[in-house]
Amino acid sequence: MPALLCATLAGPVVAEVVTCDLSGTAVQFEIDRAQFAPAVDLAEPPRRRITTVQMGDAQFPAEPIMMGDVRGFWAEGLAGSDVMMVMQADGSAVYADTRAGTRLTGTCEVMQ
Repeated sequence: MPALLCATLAGPVVAEVVTCDLSGTAVQFEIDRAQFAPAVDLAEPPRRRITTVQMGDAQFPAEPIMMGDVRGFWAEGLAGSDVMMVMQADGSAVYADTRAGTRLTGTCEVMQ
């Protein structure tokens, strides 16, 4: 019973904070695992997944990505370009904005 009480008080881990150093640029965003939960009812409208990315001095909204051990985000860049950042399970990461020709590489860490 005490183990159950401790687990209940601690609660589930809901958000992960991802911090990165991409070619010398600090990047941070959160992934709220609750946003990836399946619908309770088929009539439930699709959930919008959103996070705020802090990249250097800039801040912008993005859609978080979580597939197994892969983390990242997708966002609309300037002039309608697609911007994507993907972190592999080993912590290596790539940020790309193909329209602007920007590609940053580096490492990320997931904090809980």
